[in-house]
Amino acid sequence: MENIEIYFAENPNTPHNRETEKNEEIRKMKAREQAALTPFSLCQVLAYVNEFLTELEGLNGKKQELSQCDSILLDGNKQVIINKGIIAKDCEWTVPVWDDNIGKYSVWESKYSFIQKKFGLKHTKNILWLKFTDSGHLGVVAKGMDINFAYSNTSGMLVDEVGMKWDDSFVLIFPLTELLLNERNTGLIERAVGNYLISKGVPIIDFYSHNY
Repeated sequence: MENIEIYFAENPNTPHNRETEKNEEIRKMKAREQAALTPFSLCQVLAYVNEFLTELEGLNGKKQELSQCDSILLDGNKQVIINKGIIAKDCEWTVPVWDDNIGKYSVWESKYSFIQKKFGLKHTKNILWLKFTDSGHLGVVAKGMDINFAYSNTSGMLVDEVGMKWDDSFVLIFPLTELLLNERNTGLIERAVGNYLISKGVPIIDFYSHNY
């Protein structure tokens, strides 16, 4: 990877005001364009993200071998960890509820705490996650402790727009350790991973999601 820094730059074509009819149509058009492309396999997407995060880890002072394997217990099921990614299968993901009065989630999945403990994360929200559609397309690159398979949010509406459904049988989760974050925040890592996947030709239905 010649210059990893280029992937942290925001896509200048990102429609920032998502509420306008014009920008909504831009995202729909992009989703239709991406849906027409041949999807990459789960294994290839996992390999690309691991490749990028390993390179970033090396830039921050340490690099681990890509072949590292482990497991974690989530929802009573043993989930495989390949290098830095968890393939979380057959898990229940409750849409979290944010409480403005207390300034934190009042309802959220305990699985985030298990991941935090396993990887020594500073906060449960320090994760990156990727969802796929029933056609095998990568649907969205996202961050934080709000994994869900809803259709009421932007990515869900775009998936519905192109006539697809979420594959809710699994989700890829990448815990963002302090070594990975270094002086960056989760939003920057989210953007860089999304941009890296795009540079590799991976179609993403919610194409601009990682830029917000």
